[in-house]
Amino acid sequence: MKKESEQPEALTAKKDKNFSEWYNQVIAISGLIDKRYNVKGMFVWLNYGYELILNLKNYWDQIFKETGLKELYFPLIVPLEYAEMNDGWFKGFREQAFWVRGSDEKKATHILRPTGEPAMYPMFALWTRAYTDLPLRIYETVSSFRYETKHTRPLVRDREITVWFEIHTAHSTREEAEKEGGLHQKFYDLIWKKIAVPRIRVEKPEWECFPGAIGAVEDYTIMPNGKAMENGSINYLGQAYSKKFNIKFKDKDGKEKYAWQMCTGNGARFLVAALAAHGDDRGLVIPPEIAVIQLIIIPIYSTKDKSKVLKKANEIYDRLKKENIKVEIDLREDRPGSKFYDWEIKGVPIRLEIGPKDLKNKSVMLVRRDNGKKESIKETQLVKKVDGLLEEIQRNIYKKARKEFNDKIVFTNKLNEVNKLLDQGKVIKCFWDGEGKSYDKIKALGEGVDPFGVDIENKKQGRCIVSGKKTNKVLCISNTY
Repeated sequence: MKKESEQPEALTAKKDKNFSEWYNQVIAISGLIDKRYNVKGMFVWLNYGYELILNLKNYWDQIFKETGLKELYFPLIVPLEYAEMNDGWFKGFREQAFWVRGSDEKKATHILRPTGEPAMYPMFALWTRAYTDLPLRIYETVSSFRYETKHTRPLVRDREITVWFEIHTAHSTREEAEKEGGLHQKFYDLIWKKIAVPRIRVEKPEWECFPGAIGAVEDYTIMPNGKAMENGSINYLGQAYSKKFNIKFKDKDGKEKYAWQMCTGNGARFLVAALAAHGDDRGLVIPPEIAVIQLIIIPIYSTKDKSKVLKKANEIYDRLKKENIKVEIDLREDRPGSKFYDWEIKGVPIRLEIGPKDLKNKSVMLVRRDNGKKESIKETQLVKKVDGLLEEIQRNIYKKARKEFNDKIVFTNKLNEVNKLLDQGKVIKCFWDGEGKSYDKIKALGEGVDPFGVDIENKKQGRCIVSGKKTNKVLCISNTY
């Protein structure tokens, strides 16, 4: 029996039958991460995986900075005096904190940051003095550390949450802060499009919000096993944190006021959503817009044809490279079938095969990773064809993911159907009157029944599944991942 720490040798699990095992196998075999680092909930990003997540980071850097957000970096170690400024926050994260002390100290005097607020907001208080200092709009991409005692999952629930961005802003009015929140929703929409993944956007009930927040919007993606995974939050902090951290400014009339704040965060879970939505029993299927390698060239030759085939492969490589296509050549001395298997596991969007017959015909063979279709094309058509195929694959994988997403969502107005539908791997939508007692009655249906928010894009009206009252609130329920 294999130990959990060992690397799997082959992808044997079926995605639809055992998603968790498939996921654990594919992220290791494809070369994304190595889980054998001997700290629970921590792992090593391998080059292929790290380049992939950095492609995504480079994109959010671009869209954030286009709106004037400034990238900063704050220390990972937070002094207790900062952490204790917001007692509600500290109560929520105290048990999850990694405590830090120097070798000559008997007691811990610091913690590793579980979230950014206690590291950032004492500095905000030094930077905001007058209304002219606002809005303050910054972000950082960093690690967060939480002593997770539940079952850890790489990239989903870790003790070190890596490549994680947090946007933190401070404003002079509530209206300006709420407008900022709307902008953050647009950021998320752009990233979902980039990775070709559909999502549910919900508003959280006040009692489910981030500690101290006055409201929150969250995105959820649906895993192949029908469980919903929180995938990005936008927290309307109001003035709760500014009052705790003394973030004040003088307005035009010289009156001192507390700032209004927003914070938004996500990271590698975007990548998890893409891997889960698009992968199959042969491995990953990487969206072309974030792929590390968009096209892999596989030369196929015998000893007598080797030099001619490799020469042509290099010519094709140079031509595609000049067109800004991310292309590589597999020059390993392995059998073609072994190479095909490796690049399928890695999810490279297009495979280009070239051999002696292709040289004679002045053509190449293109193979799509998303649907396996093969097509022989003339060399003169290559660049145009590849550009078109990359766009088509991006559209096709979204279309497929959207269908599977829609198939997993069901609507019911019968409380006694909830558990049965969840057992079938469905995400449920139902009308809810917005009252806590109705919410509690739904949650009391059983362990794992998780109402995770109100669909903010719903335009319909109906009757609450519990009370029968008329309402326009649609509550989303699932077993969460």
